[in-house]
Amino acid sequence: MVKDYSKLEKDDLLKVIEKLESRKKYGLIWDEEKTKEQFEKESENALPVLKEVKGKEIKTDPSQPVNILIEGDNYHSLSVLNYTHQGKIDVIYIDPPYNTGAKDWKYNNNYVDKNDQYRHSKWLSMMKKRILLSRNLLKSAGVLLIAIDDHEIHNIRHVLNDIFSESNYIATICIEVNPAGQNIRDNSPAISHDYCLIYAKNIDEVKLILRELSDEESGYFKEEDENGKFLWDNLRRRGGNSTPKDRPGQWYPLYIDYEKKNISINKFSNSIKVWPIDPKGTKRIWRVNPSGFQREYSLGNISVIKKAGRIEIVKKSYEPEGRKPKTLWKDGRHSATTYGTKLLIDILGENLFTYPKSLYLVEDCIKYWIDQNSVVLDYFAGSGTTGHAVLDLNKQDGGRRQFILCTNNELNGVDKELREKGLSEKEIQSRGICQHVTYPRIEKVISGYKNSKGEQIEGLGGNLKYFKTAFVKKSISRDDLKIRITRECTEMLCLREGIFEEVIKKNDYRIFEQNSHIMAVYYALERDSLKQLKKELDRIKGDKILYCFTLDPLGLDKEDFTDWEGVSLEPIPQKILDIYEQIYEY
Repeated sequence: MVKDYSKLEKDDLLKVIEKLESRKKYGLIWDEEKTKEQFEKESENALPVLKEVKGKEIKTDPSQPVNILIEGDNYHSLSVLNYTHQGKIDVIYIDPPYNTGAKDWKYNNNYVDKNDQYRHSKWLSMMKKRILLSRNLLKSAGVLLIAIDDHEIHNIRHVLNDIFSESNYIATICIEVNPAGQNIRDNSPAISHDYCLIYAKNIDEVKLILRELSDEESGYFKEEDENGKFLWDNLRRRGGNSTPKDRPGQWYPLYIDYEKKNISINKFSNSIKVWPIDPKGTKRIWRVNPSGFQREYSLGNISVIKKAGRIEIVKKSYEPEGRKPKTLWKDGRHSATTYGTKLLIDILGENLFTYPKSLYLVEDCIKYWIDQNSVVLDYFAGSGTTGHAVLDLNKQDGGRRQFILCTNNELNGVDKELREKGLSEKEIQSRGICQHVTYPRIEKVISGYKNSKGEQIEGLGGNLKYFKTAFVKKSISRDDLKIRITRECTEMLCLREGIFEEVIKKNDYRIFEQNSHIMAVYYALERDSLKQLKKELDRIKGDKILYCFTLDPLGLDKEDFTDWEGVSLEPIPQKILDIYEQIYEY
C-alpha cells in the first residue's frame, strides 16, 4: 500500500527525502524494511554466545585440529565467529537455498513460495546480512564460493559486487550436476547445471592451486631429461596473437640442415630456409624472437624433426606441475544424485535430506583455494557435505585442514506431526537437520560405518566439538551485562584460541590446554585469586594466554600483572561487546 505523504509531519517527510536521496543510483534495490527477520527481533533483548553440547564430542587424534559444528541461526553463529575468527578463514563455501518458489526455505518460520510478492526481497535481505558478516571472517587472501542456480544468480551478483567489489570477482563455474537433466517444461531444454560464484576478499593476494594432471594428460610427455619430462612442441606459434601483424619481431626465417640437426638464424652452407607458415599457408610467427631462439637453441631446447612428411622446428615443452581449472565442469563424479543423495543414504541408511551436493563436487570447488592447513567455513551446512569433503581431503594427503559448519536445526515441517504423536520437545528437536543429519553424517564418516551393502567403510578420522547458540539477556546496567556475558563466554574463548581441554576449574578461574597451548580465564572482579592462578600457570609448560575480566573499557591495569612473564593478556568482555555493538547496534 502506498503511503499518504500528505499526512506526514515535516520531520517525517524530511526523513523520507533523506532516505530517498541516500539510495544508490545504480545496482540492485529492494525493499529491506519489509523483510525484517526473526533474529533481528530476538537480538533486541539478547546477545549470542556458545554452549557445548556434552556427549557429542568426537576425538580420534589429539594432535589434529578440532573441527566445529554450531547449531543455531547462522546469523547468530556468524556473530560469534566475528569475535572468534575474524580474519582467520581461508575459504567460505556455502550452498544456500535457491529460492525456487517451491517452499525450499523458511523466512520468519514461514515457508516462502512463488506467490510471495516479497520472495526475492526476503531472499536477498537474508543473504546480504550473512555475506556482510562472513566477509569479515576471511583472510586477506581468502575466497568466498557460493553454489547457486538460475533463479537468483543475476541478483546475488549485484549483492556480491557491492560487498566485495566487482574488481574482486574471480569466476563463475558452470557445473553439470544432473547428467540426465531436469524437465521443467515441454518447450524448454532440460536443466542439468548449477553455478559456483567465486569472489576474493583481495584478488591480488589470492593463490590458485593447480589441479593435478590426469594420466592421459601426463602421458603426452614421453621424453625426459635432467629437468623433467617433456614433449617436442612446434616452435611455430598458433592461436591468438600469432601473426606477423601481432608480433612483427617474431616473423623471421630460420635456416636448417635436417640431417645434421643444425638450425641458425643465419644462412649457412646447404641450409634450407624455413618460415613460420602453417599447413594451410597462413603466415604465423615463432614463439621466440631471434635472441630468444639463440638462447634456447644453445641450451638444447630447440631441434628439428620430421612429422607426417613435413620438417618441423620444435621446442621442448616440459610437463607442468598442474593445470588451471576451467570454468565449465563436466565430470560424472559431480552428479548430485549418485554422489550426493545416494551417498548420503548409504551413510545414514535412509533419505533424510533433499538435494545434497556431490561430495566430490565440493572437494573440487574448495581444493583449488586451500593448502593442507586451511580453515574452511560453511554457514549453510545442511547435510554436512563440506565437512565430509574436508575430512576426505585430509585423508588423501595427510593434511590438517579444519572445518567450521553452521546450520539451524530445521524440522522441515514435520514438527506439528511429531507433536500430535505426543513426542517431547527434546525428541522433536532430535529430528531436526543438525541433530538428525549433519552431526550423524560427520560422526559416521569420522568413525566409520556400514553402507547399504553391509560393507564396513573405514573412518576418515578427525576431531569434532558440537556447540549450540545460547543467549545472554541485555541489561539496563552496562556493568551487569559485562559480568553476565563474561560468565557465559568461555566456549567462545576456547573456540577463538582452539584450546578446549579443561585441566583446572575453580570458582574464579578455569584453565584449558591443547597441544602445549594454555588458556586461562579469570572471571572475578576482585583480584584475590590471581596469585593462585599464577601459581597454577607457572606449573604448566607451554604458550600461555590469560583472558581476564575487567569493567574498565580501556583494558587491564598492568600493575596487577607486573610479574606475569610469558603470559599474553587479553581483557574481557569489552572486545566482544564492541563487535556486537557494531552488528546489533544495541
